[in-house]
Amino acid sequence: MHPIEQDIRKWSHEFLEIPQAKLNGLAPCPYAKQAWLENKIAFSIDTGFDGLVKEVNQFDSHKYEMVIWASTELPDVEYLDGFCDGMNEALATANIDRHLMVFHPEYDAEEAGLEFLVDDGVSDINLEYCMVFVQKLSLLDDASLSLEKSGYYKHFPDAVYNSLVTERRKLRNEKKN
Repeated sequence: MHPIEQDIRKWSHEFLEIPQAKLNGLAPCPYAKQAWLENKIAFSIDTGFDGLVKEVNQFDSHKYEMVIWASTELPDVEYLDGFCDGMNEALATANIDRHLMVFHPEYDAEEAGLEFLVDDGVSDINLEYCMVFVQKLSLLDDASLSLEKSGYYKHFPDAVYNSLVTERRKLRNEKKN
């Protein structure tokens, strides 16, 4: 197993799957544990932007619910975020049920008002990489709808909630039209 894959699995097990009081008792990613158990996550590591585009294009051809594209070649956080936003817009416009979610070491959760989600020493600090989660937009939005009802987003700052939930929902609604 690749060291990045090991690190991501550790991060999931020791942080993403652990219930948090400020998430109304839910884990930061309430669906992660089951996805790992059902082998619904695949990896694309250090394949460059061509590899990311390939995973987006081939997503429906496999059994996975998520592909985690990870890269040790760190693009500028704003570039990666803009690239993925552009892809998300293009996918929604083309009625393709996919969504890309960015994680970058330069993104500061504390500055975004998510200090309660800061990962204190769970990941291997010697590994530095960015990630893009490729998933179905419909499944993400359905999960968000369910999580909203549970009070999951209660402590999220409005700007973060809007970028994570509202904007994604707009993309899905654009897709339906």
